[in-house]
Amino acid sequence: MDDVISVVVPTYNGSKFIGSAIQSVLNQTYKNVEIIVVDDCSTDDTARSLLEYKDKIKVIRHEINRGAAAARNTAIEQCRGRSVAFLDGDDKWVPEKLEVIAEAFSRNEDSLFAFSDFSRFEWVDGAFYALSNSQIFPVIYEILRGHTYFDHKYFTIPRKDMFSLLLRGYPMFPSAIVVRKRIFELVGMWRKIATNEDFDFSLRSCRTTDFVYIDEKLTMIGRHGTNLSNDVQRQTYGNISVVDLHLTDTNYNKEEIDMLKYYKGSRLCGLGYSYRRSGDNKQAVRKYCEALRNRKWFWHALVRIGYIVAVSGFQRRGIPSTSEK
Repeated sequence: MDDVISVVVPTYNGSKFIGSAIQSVLNQTYKNVEIIVVDDCSTDDTARSLLEYKDKIKVIRHEINRGAAAARNTAIEQCRGRSVAFLDGDDKWVPEKLEVIAEAFSRNEDSLFAFSDFSRFEWVDGAFYALSNSQIFPVIYEILRGHTYFDHKYFTIPRKDMFSLLLRGYPMFPSAIVVRKRIFELVGMWRKIATNEDFDFSLRSCRTTDFVYIDEKLTMIGRHGTNLSNDVQRQTYGNISVVDLHLTDTNYNKEEIDMLKYYKGSRLCGLGYSYRRSGDNKQAVRKYCEALRNRKWFWHALVRIGYIVAVSGFQRRGIPSTSEK
């Protein structure tokens, strides 16, 4: 008999979306599934929406809002399955998702972490983005060259290469992740941080396991006006905060620390560019100045600061800069 897979679904004020998320689990071709929904103190009609599925899911309610990471941890403590899959309440899966993941894990007994490619769609009109996550971030295909390949586009990515992939900007989303439950004994639970807890959890997992990647779009990430993943600038600040947290970890070696610092410098320069584009030169210079502390980004940041200062000087004198002619 197939092993039980526990599906963890955190939701907060997601009455518009939660039914679709749950139904996508019920529609799975892999049937030995338990669904644990954690209502993180919703104030909308989420509780009523969940009643429709009361005989098919287990519902746990937080009496105070504690955030998605805490909601996932609450569910994990109740999971019976050897594997735990995560599905945010505003996302969905294709019907073959868990069947494909289960087969991938069966071919990679030592790997504790699996993830897949995913597509993005707009809840407003149901339109899908033209490119999948891996097509938007093709750096993953550079990493995959030379690594183990199985049927159904399964790859094993060594932990060192996965660490590099994450720090080269490949994003990880909870709804694309399935892990063996014992990983939490090795790396700990989801940490309650401001945002980007998936990035943090994935980086920590690199210290203990190789990763299984399935090059198929098994997950659909929903976009709408209230979800945090739409706010690029906030996501960038979140990534920097995660890296700062990891830079305090004394278990990293010098090479890994250099990679973390390089990533932070790139994100600070990215913020500088974003602020410059929006006309906030003061904030742009501030971020480039922070990037100066990273020797590999020093000259890039210094040139950008010089450019901003020069353009600002021209503007004060009423002289159009080259870019404005």
